[in-house]
Amino acid sequence: MTARHIVAGRSSGRVMLEPIEESSLPRSLAVIAAGLALLAVSGLFVQDPPAAWETDAFRFLNELPHNVESVLWVLQQMGSALVLPFAAVALWWMSKRWQPPVALLLAGFVLGWLGAKGIKAMVGRGRPGAILDNVILGSDVPVTEVGFPSGHAVLAFTLVAALVPYLSRRGRLVAVAIAIAVALTRVYVGAHFPLDVVGGAGYGLAIGTLVSLVSAPGRPETKLVTSPTFGGGGGTGGG
Repeated sequence: MTARHIVAGRSSGRVMLEPIEESSLPRSLAVIAAGLALLAVSGLFVQDPPAAWETDAFRFLNELPHNVESVLWVLQQMGSALVLPFAAVALWWMSKRWQPPVALLLAGFVLGWLGAKGIKAMVGRGRPGAILDNVILGSDVPVTEVGFPSGHAVLAFTLVAALVPYLSRRGRLVAVAIAIAVALTRVYVGAHFPLDVVGGAGYGLAIGTLVSLVSAPGRPETKLVTSPTFGGGGGTGGG
């Protein structure tokens, strides 16, 4: 998550590469703490049945027209466990190292999939279709399982946080937009309440940032330095 710097100047044609010692540890730890705090705070506000404001927010999204559900089904797969191996391959291709994809696969399964199941068992709040009446359910949406946090949101934000160090600024914006869309879509199809996806987003952000941190600790970047010419051939005579 370190930045690449290019320093240019008047050059004699000689180019040097110098390491940049820019530690991302404090920033990464802050993001991990913020993600876990978002998960914890969301969990504290979870009620069964949901509070009125959360029910209203759910109804707003769930009762939108459902004529684009087939398109959104494809979008939801960005938060499915099936995409994890493909994301690991993409991460290997971008990083040119084996540690980041291995860390993503391990963290995605152990912390993301198993960890989310453990949290769901502790919180124990059901899905919208089991708690509220007149819920519009999308295809293959579970009703009887517990819902906090959203596994799709966990995985989507895990992938974004793990891939961000290797993306351009525009790529980062697109990735974040996709993760947010995945989370909102899970509410839209009646699979989750809003706090489910908020807590899942925070948990996924923490996991993905941890992946980046442990798989590339203290990795130095390089900066391009051009060496200027000083006093090349001496002064010219002023006859």
